[in-house]
Amino acid sequence: MRQADSEKQDGRTRNAQVNRERVYAAAIKVFASRGYDAATMDEIAAEAGVVRRTAFNHFPAKSDIATEWAVRVGESVFALVRDVDRITSAADRVRAYFHELALRAERNWDETRQMTTGLLRGHGVPAHRSQLSAELRDWLRASQRERPDSGPAPSADPALAVDVLYDVFQGAVVRRLSQEAPPHGALTAEVDAAIALVLAGFASGAGHP
Repeated sequence: MRQADSEKQDGRTRNAQVNRERVYAAAIKVFASRGYDAATMDEIAAEAGVVRRTAFNHFPAKSDIATEWAVRVGESVFALVRDVDRITSAADRVRAYFHELALRAERNWDETRQMTTGLLRGHGVPAHRSQLSAELRDWLRASQRERPDSGPAPSADPALAVDVLYDVFQGAVVRRLSQEAPPHGALTAEVDAAIALVLAGFASGAGHP
């Protein structure tokens, strides 16, 4: 490919990424103000300053925007807790991950309500879970290795534990979707307590095959 063609292709790629970000940011704003069910892709395109076809090229369905939101939130929280020096155990890192997810949900409650609604409308169980669960499984396996040897206790399944952890978090959010007012700490407190219960069961070997 000639240099001029390569530069033109790079320019198109950059423009496409800029437009994708504009559509995504506009969707978050429109969903939060209008509600996921009431919002339309036409409104999102208008807010983003792009034509309708451009919005659909990047996100063929409204639920695709909700999925992207869930992936971005999960990845940003992973990045926040992955390398924090003060978190010294793998189990504490798992606790910190779900704690930060809950805090973020409460801080951005309108956004959380509408995007979670979008996930449920489009996918039911979030399709993004498998992309984030592998590292959580690794943390849980590491927490098994960190426990002092207390004899031949049964070994719990980290993959099952990850599914339960996500279900616990999502259940706490879904139960509050009808509430317009932010939970003001109630969501985070419930998530913290429930995650601690699951991790205690995992540490004891509960749920082993």
